[in-house]
Amino acid sequence: MKITIIIAVFNGAGTIQECLNSIKRQSYLDYEIIVMDGGSTDRTKDVLLRNNDEIAYWESNKDRGIAHAWNKALDLSKGDWILFLGADDYLFDENVLSDMAPVLESDKCNDLVYGEIQFKGGEYDGKFFGEPCDLGVLKRRMNFPHTATFHRKCFFDELGRFDEKFKIAIDYELVLRKKNLMLSYFKRPVSVMGGEGVSSTLIAETHREFRLAQLKNQVSSSYVIQFWYVYYRCRHALNRWLSNL
Repeated sequence: MKITIIIAVFNGAGTIQECLNSIKRQSYLDYEIIVMDGGSTDRTKDVLLRNNDEIAYWESNKDRGIAHAWNKALDLSKGDWILFLGADDYLFDENVLSDMAPVLESDKCNDLVYGEIQFKGGEYDGKFFGEPCDLGVLKRRMNFPHTATFHRKCFFDELGRFDEKFKIAIDYELVLRKKNLMLSYFKRPVSVMGGEGVSSTLIAETHREFRLAQLKNQVSSSYVIQFWYVYYRCRHALNRWLSNL
C-alpha cells in the first residue's frame, strides 16, 4: 500500500529540508514524495535538486496558489492514501507511516483517517490538536487537522479537485462537499505544524473563508452560518484580549 506525501512550497528554503528529512527517516518505505514549488525566488530549488533522488516528482513553476499546486500533484499521485504537508511542517517521528499504514490498509469505509498535530511556534507552541470529529461542529468550523489527515485516493475521484477560489480554507471547503463524510480518528501524533502558517496568521481571513465554504455547500441556513461566523470572530478577539492582559 503506497502513501503519497504532497508538499506545496513557495520560498521555503529555510524549512523544507527538515520536512523532507522527516519523510526520508521513515521506517515504512512504500511512499512517494511529490513537491510543487510555486517558482520560489530563494534557494528552495537548490534544496530540491539536492534531494532529487528521494522525490518521485517535483517542479518549480509559477502557480495560482496552494489549491492549484495540490491539484497538479493529485493528478500525478500513485498512492492509495494521500497526506498533505506544508514546507514548514514535518512528520512527528520516524514511525509515523509504519504506525499508520496498518490502520489505513485495514480501513474499508472511511474517506479520511487522521491523527494529531503538534504546533511549533506561534501562540499555540507545543500544543497538540486532534480529537474525535463531531460532524455537527464541522459545519461551523474545521475541527480536525489537515496536515495529520490521510485521504483515500478515491475521495478525490468522487468529489473532484480543490477549489482554487479558496486560499486558506481549501481543505475545509472540499470536505464540506460530502454530505455523508466518513472519517476516523487514530490517537497518534502525525505531524508538527509550523505555527506561523497561512491559516495561523490570517485568522480573520480564515473565518471569512470558512463562512464562504459553508455558504457554497449550504451546510446550514445563511442566518445560522452568519451567527457562527460572528461568534467565532468575537471569541477569538476576546481570547486575544485576555491573553494580553
